Amino acid sequence: MNADIRLLLADGERAVRADDQAAARDAFLEAGRCAAGYQLWRSALRCYRRALELSLVDREPVTRVLHLPARAIALADWSEYARALDRRSWPAFGCRGAQIVIGDAAARVECPGAGAVLELMMTADDLIELRPTSALDGMPLAMALIIARRAMWMAPRDLATDPASLRVAFAGRPPVRLDELGDWEPGMAAGATLR
Repeated sequence: MNADIRLLLADGERAVRADDQAAARDAFLEAGRCAAGYQLWRSALRCYRRALELSLVDREPVTRVLHLPARAIALADWSEYARALDRRSWPAFGCRGAQIVIGDAAARVECPGAGAVLELMMTADDLIELRPTSALDGMPLAMALIIARRAMWMAPRDLATDPASLRVAFAGRPPVRLDELGDWEPGMAAGATLR
């Protein structure tokens, strides 16, 4: 990652710690624009996802992701996200503080200000199954994976060269492999590694 992008991300993280969501959003979007300018597509995608972590219903980061080259993104997943935002009017909520809450009957993922957003089951050592709560019916896969990343790795190692990963099956779909950087690959079997 280039030094300009790192500085912008650091500005964004400082703004998050200072509870200045607008400044954080602006810094993450600018970092994404900067990364795209250098044709660092994966870095741009990660920057835009950070902006989405602040508000998962923010259309601008999703639109910017869709302007990245199709080979650099899971185009179908991001197109589904944009369509879901057009069809639904969910209240604004972020997932930076997402956490897993385990009760007597079930486990769920809760986000600050939104409460329970996903139901969670761990059906194998490296597989979790997620379903949106009724309040977020129609949640797109990309949104669920952004939330899952923050819930599973509360302090993700954003510069990890060997990121931890697990398989995630969402709403009855085939599993994808999600890593702590927030990247995912469709159709990966157990034990497969991300590139």
